[in-house]
Amino acid sequence: MAPPVRSRAVVAALLLTGVVGAVTAVPAGPAAATGQTAARHATTAAAPPPALPQVTEGCVGESPAVADSAPWAVRRMLPSAVWPLTRGGGVVVAVVDTGVSASATALRGAVRRGSDVVGSGAADRDCYGRGTALAGIVAARPVTGSAFVGVAPEATIVPIRIVDGKGKVAPGAIAAGIRAATAAEADVILLGVGTPDPDAELRAAIREAVDRDIVLVASVSDKTQPAGTTQRPAPWYPAAHPDVLAVGGIDAKGVPTEKSPAEAGVDLLAPAADAVSVAPRGDGHYTVAGPAVAAAYAAGAAALVRAHYPKLSQADVRHRLELTAEHPLGTWPAPGIGYGTLDLYHAVTALELDRTPLPSQPQVLRPLPKAAATEPTKLIAGSVAAGMVGLAGLAYLAAMTVKWGRRRRWRP
Repeated sequence: MAPPVRSRAVVAALLLTGVVGAVTAVPAGPAAATGQTAARHATTAAAPPPALPQVTEGCVGESPAVADSAPWAVRRMLPSAVWPLTRGGGVVVAVVDTGVSASATALRGAVRRGSDVVGSGAADRDCYGRGTALAGIVAARPVTGSAFVGVAPEATIVPIRIVDGKGKVAPGAIAAGIRAATAAEADVILLGVGTPDPDAELRAAIREAVDRDIVLVASVSDKTQPAGTTQRPAPWYPAAHPDVLAVGGIDAKGVPTEKSPAEAGVDLLAPAADAVSVAPRGDGHYTVAGPAVAAAYAAGAAALVRAHYPKLSQADVRHRLELTAEHPLGTWPAPGIGYGTLDLYHAVTALELDRTPLPSQPQVLRPLPKAAATEPTKLIAGSVAAGMVGLAGLAYLAAMTVKWGRRRRWRP
């Protein structure tokens, strides 16, 4: 009997939900590098970037808006604070998703040809724009007139396409993508996709990558349960695997954007809602959201750590990101929150790490024991007695002084 459809494929909606906006498709077309394009960007610079389109025909085109002020996620992570120490140079980050466009202005010279595991050839073109947006968060280079920049702007991107022309992830594609990234000698693998039905092939691919000392970073699921249901959402793989850094999102107020069960194995939180990244063509930007965005920020942080501490193992890099996070109150790691929110500066600059998770809740002050009812009376009586003894001593000294003075014929 043939297996059910749910176990044979991961639907594209799970791939694209929460990261792209439902707007009209933009037909494919050549990138315009003319003065007219620059003028259009200049006149719309003050407008916020639109949501990344979810295309059904054609491909995502250029964005009409350029982020001329730093997005909140960039301000929160503040990668420029650690750039005097490391910019991720020499580190290769594999983005396992829809491919990465080498035509994006901020990614020129940063993207290798990569591999297309569901087709043939390279993966340095991106029709959906999602992989490019994730790669931009990791390694977008500074561009004049733009306030957006990636976490590790000297890292190299290897695109691995696992999404087919219909926007679906075929069975075995995630495992094949991890293997392709491993073969490309990646230092960090970023996965913004997942499945509730892991198989032996996926587990084996993860093990091979870990054995090659590669840091795996994956997003948790953003799938929500229907209202009124009591069934808990299933764990999401590869994020739920113990050797993978599972990342969930937060909004600008620091509130988690997903309600992940304990089984999801959330290790870290990072910016996700209303983030900004590059378009697959041109120098414009789109707004993106979802836990895959948070995973991209964590992958960029992993690239910085690997560049600054080249002797750390993949496990050491993951633990460093966890132990330097902004820990929640209470005991951590905590279900759905993990070790807390990514602290990029601390992750790079911390000299000593406490590897033992300790409660971070405020220490409870023990009240002093209450005095018994009879103690105040005893205290007053003792004070009076001590005072009388003191006065008697002073009177004795005064008398002796007068007597000594008379003997020496002293007169007042």
